[in-house]
Amino acid sequence: MNAQTANGGIFHSMAFVHLLLDRQWRIRSINRAGMAVLGYANAEDLVGKSLEMLVPPGQWDGKRLAAALKLLEQGQMPPAFAFDLQCRDGQTIPILWNLDQPAIEVGGESGILLLGFDATAIRHSQEAIALFQSVAENYSGSIVITDAQSHILYVNPAAQRIMGYPIGELFGRSMKDFRSDKTPVEVYHQLKDALARRELWKGEFINRRKDGELYVESKTIAAIQDENGEVQYYFAIGEDITQRQEYEKQIERLMMFDQLTGLPNLGAFQREIAAAQESARLGKQQIALLHIDFDDFKKTNRAIGSDAAEQVLTETAVRIKEILREHDVAARVAGDEFAILIGPGKSEVQADSIEIARRVLAAIRRPYLHAGQTITITASIGIARYPDAEGNDDLFGNAMNATLRAKNGGGNDIRVFEAAMASDENWRRELLQAIERNELVLYYQPQINLYSGAIVGVEALIRWQHPVRGLVPPSEFIPLAEEGNHIVEIGEWVLAEACRQMRAWQDGGLPPIKVAINLAARHFRQPTLPGSIALALTSQRLDPNLFEIEITESAMMLDMVAAVRNMGQLKELGVRIALDDFGTGYSSMAYLSRFPIDVVKIDQSFVRDITTNPANAAIAKATIAMSHKLGKKVLAEGVETLEQMTYLRRSECDEMQGYYFSRPVPAGEIARMLRQDRRIAAVPKSEAPARDTILLVDDETSILSALKRTLRREGYTILTAQSAKDGFALLAKEPVKLIVCDQHMSEMTGTQFLSQARMMYPETVRIVLSGFSEIATVTDAINKGAAYRFLTKPWNDEQLKEEIRGALRHWRELYGRERGSGRQSKLFRGGI
Repeated sequence: MNAQTANGGIFHSMAFVHLLLDRQWRIRSINRAGMAVLGYANAEDLVGKSLEMLVPPGQWDGKRLAAALKLLEQGQMPPAFAFDLQCRDGQTIPILWNLDQPAIEVGGESGILLLGFDATAIRHSQEAIALFQSVAENYSGSIVITDAQSHILYVNPAAQRIMGYPIGELFGRSMKDFRSDKTPVEVYHQLKDALARRELWKGEFINRRKDGELYVESKTIAAIQDENGEVQYYFAIGEDITQRQEYEKQIERLMMFDQLTGLPNLGAFQREIAAAQESARLGKQQIALLHIDFDDFKKTNRAIGSDAAEQVLTETAVRIKEILREHDVAARVAGDEFAILIGPGKSEVQADSIEIARRVLAAIRRPYLHAGQTITITASIGIARYPDAEGNDDLFGNAMNATLRAKNGGGNDIRVFEAAMASDENWRRELLQAIERNELVLYYQPQINLYSGAIVGVEALIRWQHPVRGLVPPSEFIPLAEEGNHIVEIGEWVLAEACRQMRAWQDGGLPPIKVAINLAARHFRQPTLPGSIALALTSQRLDPNLFEIEITESAMMLDMVAAVRNMGQLKELGVRIALDDFGTGYSSMAYLSRFPIDVVKIDQSFVRDITTNPANAAIAKATIAMSHKLGKKVLAEGVETLEQMTYLRRSECDEMQGYYFSRPVPAGEIARMLRQDRRIAAVPKSEAPARDTILLVDDETSILSALKRTLRREGYTILTAQSAKDGFALLAKEPVKLIVCDQHMSEMTGTQFLSQARMMYPETVRIVLSGFSEIATVTDAINKGAAYRFLTKPWNDEQLKEEIRGALRHWRELYGRERGSGRQSKLFRGGI
């Protein structure tokens, strides 16, 4: 077969230089475009000559070509390179080359294909060529250059990878060849119009790879014109955002639905209420809200254990859903609290709500079965109606107030909200007197920098020092203050007292630290709030950058106009703003970029089981990553254990607060902590483990001992755990590379443990060790990616050692380079 036949019409139709060479770099064929570029009329004038004769003196680099050919023979794509060609008239033309190997023979041996295009119009110096090469070859996104008819002239390695084609199958093809029918037609119209106006175009395509797989690519395309304004080339850069879009959808779903029951969470439920209220207002209809709270569930939880309690909650959600009609909505709004939205409808809404409440109460009273154990619980239900209450907060507050009355009456009952419930004059009078008599006090909980370990701030938390009842927590009197319209007055007191204490600490010679206060929704909406804060800070001579306002997502969303106004004014003052309880309310990532938020606080409900619950760990990690990308700091609330703290630190969370360091304490105790420089041990943000660390998990002590004996002289750091719980605790604290886990354990199977470990610690290699060789178990573990190997007991010591070595080699192949480059690799991953 000769070169002419092998390449056919495609060879000569290419719009760039196309050379077929033998192993001595002699020209065997050249396409017509190449002859035109070089100024030759007949191919015979070039065939048989060495390529070196066409290269200007001093530019020929045979060693470089040989090295590129060697890479090609090893199955790797060599990088593009540049050298000039000398035309027949003596002029030189800069050419950007790519090396390929056609499936033909030249003179009895495999040929070499050189593909190049005239780079004169794009690059005017050797330095520019080198710069373009370096940027394009190392850029993580795609770079594609086409001619004016959209035929491909150049693609970088990332573009080849994204499109799924080898370079030889891309040159000369139209970009239209890679379209799918999934991209809206208007996108192409917008692209065409923008390029016709010589404007930069940005947008997204849904294209198809060589293997048929669809992918989403974000593209920026610009036209390159000559001196006459005529388009010569199109230059496009892109990014494969398929996985990112899927990840964002998953995170949004995680944040809108309760992971245990599958019901909508509080944020999603509040959106349903807002929509229903608007519909009811327009149609002059009613809606009803049922608030359901288990009676003494904390006591029940302690008695039956967390697994049984979770089953009760899950089964309750199922029982509630079985009772709902088509348009009713149920949600899990807190730990053991559910809510149901009924309506909109006419006068029958109240009767319907009472009937549904009775059926729910009866369903909850039915015994629950767990592991042969019968569990009996009761609940209290409060009902509130719109238009008796305006707004989400009022409707929820009224329903919760009715629930509280049901509980106070002994529980296991239903109460409908009545206006009289909101007017408890005795409590209101006492609370008003508490303000006048200075019975309110502030306690402070330290906020810790997770890397230096030092106290960097405190959160001010209000308490009521009642003359009879003692120290009353805010959960018992703040709802009353909100009902009685005292919440703004209390908020103003907290503001003034926190500023007074900041001044007292600084006057006492203590280092300045930030102080954060919580604001209720009603207080935050006040137009006078920025002025009050400015006055309090000025009167105490305080730096606004050390003062922080915490506001919840739901409170911020209640009045968007007021939120934007007050946030803007507070930022002008220099005050910091923290978004509290992130993930429990609306939880849209868009709000982080829309509002001038400085700190995102991860709610303690996600932190509580962050080391064992993959969903909560994913939410926390995603929150940290997205917040950092937007320039926000992240603080985790409710950190109670070393494992939680270590996991958050390894996830690059900035700060924490919780009982692990300190409970909320009086101001004097904070002063003592600061004088003593009390802190947690500082740990580097990212550090590759010095030795290979292996975690062994087995509930049999003898097996763990035998494994340790087998591996003791291999130079590994060996960690052991006798339960899944202990295993997760060690994974949170230690940089483990390899996990070896027994398949048959009491808490969960080895494959279940490794599946969770894989989701939470993907940069680990995992081996299952079992006394049984169940084919289904082996297949399931490996197919799901939970296990790298499945080994059986008893083991051969030397074989086990070799499997361990192989697994660690596998770890180094996958993660060694990234780990070795440390934290910087994460910061600069993604190229330009």
